[in-house]
Amino acid sequence: MKVACVIGDIVRSRHAENRNQLQRRIANQLTQLNRIKDHKLLSPYTLTLGDEFQAVYRKADRIFRDSFAILCSVYPLRVRFSVGVGELHTRINHKRAIGMDGPAFYAARAGVAKMKASGAIFHVTREEEEISRWINLSLDLISNLTSKWKKNRVYTLHRLLSGDTPKGIAQKASLTATGVYKNIQVGALDTVASIFREIENTIDDFLDT
Repeated sequence: MKVACVIGDIVRSRHAENRNQLQRRIANQLTQLNRIKDHKLLSPYTLTLGDEFQAVYRKADRIFRDSFAILCSVYPLRVRFSVGVGELHTRINHKRAIGMDGPAFYAARAGVAKMKASGAIFHVTREEEEISRWINLSLDLISNLTSKWKKNRVYTLHRLLSGDTPKGIAQKASLTATGVYKNIQVGALDTVASIFREIENTIDDFLDT
């Protein structure tokens, strides 16, 4: 069975001022994601070693939306998100994302190692053969752009990926509509959201083959 495995790793979490509070925030956010009824998770987000977590998706169409929900919850810290696409050699654990292995997990772990060397926070790795090169080039660029973003811009992109309108985002974030539109324009957020959707579609095409 082909799946998308996501491994998350909070960058420099050991240097956080209040690590206990950070761990509570990330645990609460993962719980919220796991409770979404129409989610495409085969195995729920689970904290593993230290400040790492992982999950297994059957479809990719929520991966980046969920990633930005997590980024909002730990801001200003950053998180590396490695997506490994491929087979599993073990049964799906539907209760916790532990005790599973196979090429999808190997690919995700390899992606974490690459990001630690490059400084990127998004990477997609496909089992056995290279994923389309444009995907990780685009993710490297987006990783660089987001390093300079304020929390309002991170949140705005998260809500755009969730399908909210600028006016709806303004109401939820207690921002002015003008401020939301400015974030979208200056950050090229519509383009970034479209790139994420194209990447998710490409991953889904592989999962469906």
